[in-house]
Amino acid sequence: MISDAVRPATRLLQRLLAVATALVITTLPAHAGVGMLGEGVNLSSTSLGATGGSHHWDVQRKVIPSICQRRNASLVQGYEYGYSYFHTVFASVAFAYRKCGQINRAARINPLTWRVRPGYTILAGQSMGLGDVVVGVRTRLNHIDTASWEILLAIPTGYDNNSAARLGRGALGLGVGLLFSSLPYSVNSNPNPWGWSLGSRFTYYFSGKGNTLQSFIAAQYALTDTNFEQTGDFGEIRLAHSTGFALSGVQQQIFFNQVPNSMTNSDQTVLQLKYSHSFSTGLSTSAHIGKAFFGRNTPIDYTLGLGVSYRWKD
Repeated sequence: MISDAVRPATRLLQRLLAVATALVITTLPAHAGVGMLGEGVNLSSTSLGATGGSHHWDVQRKVIPSICQRRNASLVQGYEYGYSYFHTVFASVAFAYRKCGQINRAARINPLTWRVRPGYTILAGQSMGLGDVVVGVRTRLNHIDTASWEILLAIPTGYDNNSAARLGRGALGLGVGLLFSSLPYSVNSNPNPWGWSLGSRFTYYFSGKGNTLQSFIAAQYALTDTNFEQTGDFGEIRLAHSTGFALSGVQQQIFFNQVPNSMTNSDQTVLQLKYSHSFSTGLSTSAHIGKAFFGRNTPIDYTLGLGVSYRWKD
């Protein structure tokens, strides 16, 4: 089953690579810090990711076949700038391709005529276009680069919110997050090649779209005798968990089928392995693979990703 799900995602990844520069699923460079840049430092990144699967977990966490095979991809362009020592501003925009989606509309009673409108299902084969635009600011919580907090705004780009394979929620979102990490590895201050990071972000979506909580914990290892901020090879293992909160007992799930009586909160836990190489010129490249292994009302997807970022100072 792994080969059947991964092979189409790999082909889709190769086709997109022919059009754009590849890079990782995140817009942060490969190190154990908390995403803060020095004053006047720029960071430009591009990430390419693909997911695929043909099953999902239902409301009772049982594995059942999806109505169609998911073949999704996204290309994310990000930019960050160290406005000052304590503040880093960031922005990103995504171009996404989605295949496979279903929205179940429950039966309703007309309050004037008291007639019952039967329930129905909206199906969609694919959708392509811009996803959300995200802008925000990240602020240090201490002087040793081990803690920060962030606030962001997710701006919808006008896609059709009624499409079953829509590219996002179609609503303005406001998010706040916390990030923590070990001391950045360096020969002088911290010769331990191991590093760790963890964080959490809560996003509130206006217009009744349901809110999300995303958290992660990761361990990094410097494979070469260097540091996490400069050059070398690095490995990472990451555990990510996301929860979607239903509003009034109803939440539209994206990109997979869900029966009306199971429209409730959703959650998903993903294991990811990542390898990165950073050059002394400020260029960094990475690749990762991942698998969703636990969830409810959520897809069972395999993920592939490539990334590149470049850092320079004004």
